[in-house]
Amino acid sequence: MRGEKLTKKWRLIKLSKMHRSDFAPAFIEECLSSVEGISEMLYRYSVGYGIEKGKEVRRNIALKTFGDVAEFLGMITGVNVDKGDNFAVYSGCPAYAMTDVKRNEVCRGFVEGFFKAFDLDVEVELACGETCTMRVRVKEESK
Repeated sequence: MRGEKLTKKWRLIKLSKMHRSDFAPAFIEECLSSVEGISEMLYRYSVGYGIEKGKEVRRNIALKTFGDVAEFLGMITGVNVDKGDNFAVYSGCPAYAMTDVKRNEVCRGFVEGFFKAFDLDVEVELACGETCTMRVRVKEESK
């Protein structure tokens, strides 16, 4: 009897860790297919959300360079990042880790906004698929 209870508890723990709500992504998909202009609105909201989260970090931690910001974003989201002087390549999507929504508008907007909070203007290239890759590069005029 005790063994059965223990097994049941472990199954519940396992299920609770595996569970990720699909409500927000499903709602967004539905809206994108039925509401005109929502794609641009989703992008703008994501930029604002990224700026908000970036400013929250900026108030608490002094990140001085593009590399510092890129590395920190990878660290807090658990996404691997390879970085150079003015670019970073993420193996995985830091925006998805922060927002639970996997949409180009959200990924691009969130990351652009996060870097903007540190006065960095970036270009974001996405390669979405089973495993996403994101390349972030400082725009020439903001160097």
